[in-house]
Amino acid sequence: MSNRNLFALAASAALLIATPLAHAEKSAGEHVDDTTIATSTKAALIDSDKVSANHVNVEVYQGHVQLAGFVDSDAEKSAAIAVAKKVDGVTKVVDGMVVLQGHRSMGQTLDDTTIQTKLKTKLADVVGMEKALAINTEVRQGHVLLSGWVSADKYKQQAGEIAQAIDGVKKVHNQIALKP
Repeated sequence: MSNRNLFALAASAALLIATPLAHAEKSAGEHVDDTTIATSTKAALIDSDKVSANHVNVEVYQGHVQLAGFVDSDAEKSAAIAVAKKVDGVTKVVDGMVVLQGHRSMGQTLDDTTIQTKLKTKLADVVGMEKALAINTEVRQGHVLLSGWVSADKYKQQAGEIAQAIDGVKKVHNQIALKP
């Protein structure tokens, strides 16, 4: 079995295990369709020589694909969007990617990990575990990227405020989308 197939299988299993709480209001058919679209999109990103699939997170809600992550260039961002638009079942692509160049030192990586841990803990405490699981967080060079799907704008705003209040955060990129 190729690395691509192993990754797709692992991604499918992770999505099936991790998303029940975050998508409880979806029917079983919608959940399976979205999982299939997410896996197909991630596999297509892996196959692309213009996108670093490790940089791009894929979330799907009712056929709407959200791409989020820190990418190195506008060209990589555009390529990821173009790849996702070609995947069967995708009805819309939501861009949650942020261009942020540069590499982290070991110290920066540790600082980012500390920010990430504090952020996830505070999100779970304030908005509740179910909402916190629906919000993806990434930290790179002190920049916080929030993405995922929530049912109300208040959860998006709360998450942004929580992230901004954490020591060491330089900037918050709140790309959380409202469920269609």
